[in-house]
Order: sequence, then structure tokens, then C-alpha cells
Amino acid sequence: MWQSFHSLRSQRGPRRRGHLGVLGCLTLAALFTGVLIGRLDHDPGQARRVYLEETVPPPAAATRPAPPSERKSRPLAEKIPRQTTPEKAARATPGTVRTPSGLVQGFDVPEDPLLGDHSEGVRVLAGMAGRVVSLTNAARSRHGCRPLRVDDGLTRSARRHSLEMARTGKLVHNSPNGSSPWARMERAGYFWGAAENIGAGYTTPEAAVDGWLDRRDHRRNILNCRLKAIGVGVASGPGGPWWTQDFGTR
Repeated sequence: MWQSFHSLRSQRGPRRRGHLGVLGCLTLAALFTGVLIGRLDHDPGQARRVYLEETVPPPAAATRPAPPSERKSRPLAEKIPRQTTPEKAARATPGTVRTPSGLVQGFDVPEDPLLGDHSEGVRVLAGMAGRVVSLTNAARSRHGCRPLRVDDGLTRSARRHSLEMARTGKLVHNSPNGSSPWARMERAGYFWGAAENIGAGYTTPEAAVDGWLDRRDHRRNILNCRLKAIGVGVASGPGGPWWTQDFGTR
């Protein structure tokens, strides 16, 4: 079901010529590999499944925020992320950002019965999710893409998964029962799922969106002009907040 892909980047060295007619060539090549997790749905009635991506804030950010000039090149850990930068509640309020009418609707979706247990400090942070939508659409606008609409089904799916990750402490795309993100989206009532970004440890929506935009494949999901819908889930809990962006094509 899951396929791995690779990216290739090569570099060639300069050619040097000698004064006595001796010609030499030096070629340098470097191969870099990366892993993308994705799925192609062969049902013509379904949209292509694009990318599943996870991200993590840099450990250094726990002591001081990274200067803007360093943000693009900072390293990110491979798995479970951690970050303890102070959260600014005023900036996390959805109403502080101008967004086209109706685009941040859907965050008052009735709670799924499976999400009712908010023990051990695990709960949905709907206001932070709304801010993520605003920041995501702002980035898309700068890239020339239309804003995403908030879909109730994708929102339920994303909320459910953020709570799953918060309760298990695992930054993974599949649910604890082994079901895929696409199955989760469909159970939530959305059948055109196309991509998912996840993250943990970012304490503000700004930090989470910046972290995704700093990485090529997460950025590709956010700035994919073919995508039309989004659902965001944010949950508090140990190692969190835990973040999920689910995207769809309708």
C-alpha cells in the first residue's frame, strides 16, 4: 500500500586545463536519497493520494527562537519532534487574521463520540486549528493558489488523529488499529483525501506552519494548487501539541 520514492541531486566539478597540453577531468557526484510515503488509488472515481509527511521542530529551539535568516536551513529530527518555545495566546486567535468569508468555518463541528475522552490533559485546541488554516491560506495566496475551504469531515479526521497521537505519544500517520489516513478520512465522511501533514512539539500555529513550509515535501502539500479542502486538528498532551493537516480535492 505504501511506496517509497527517492530524490536525486548531483553536482559536477569544474574542468581544469594544463599549460603543457595535458587535459584532465575531475567529476564529483553526490547522491542524496529521501523517502516519501504515498499511495496511488487506482479507482478512477477517487483522487490520487499525494504525500504523507511528518515534521519536527529543531531541538535548539527549546532554548532560543531561531533568527529569520536561519529558519530555512535549520535541521529537523527524523521522528518525534520537541519544541518548548513560549506560546503567545494572542497570536493564536483565529480572529486576528483576515480570511475570506467562510474559510475558517467548521471548527465548531460536533465532537465525534470517539473523541470524548480528554483525560490526562489531552483535548482538542480548535482555536489553534483555525489559526493554522488562516496561515496556510495566506501561504497559498502568496504562491498564487486559491484558499482552501474547511471541510467538516476532514476536520473530524484531523482532530481524531491528533488525539490518537497525543494519547499514544507516537508521531505516525496510521491509527493505533492500523488503519490508513485515507480510511480515517472516509470514516469521517470525506472520500477525496489527497495528502496529510503531521507534527508535534510546536507550541504555536505560526511555528507549526513555518516548520512545514521549511521542508520541501510538507511545503508541496500546502502549496498544491490542485487541493481544495482542508481539515486541521490540534490536540494538547504530553510531547505536544500534536498537529494534523488533512487535505482533499473537493
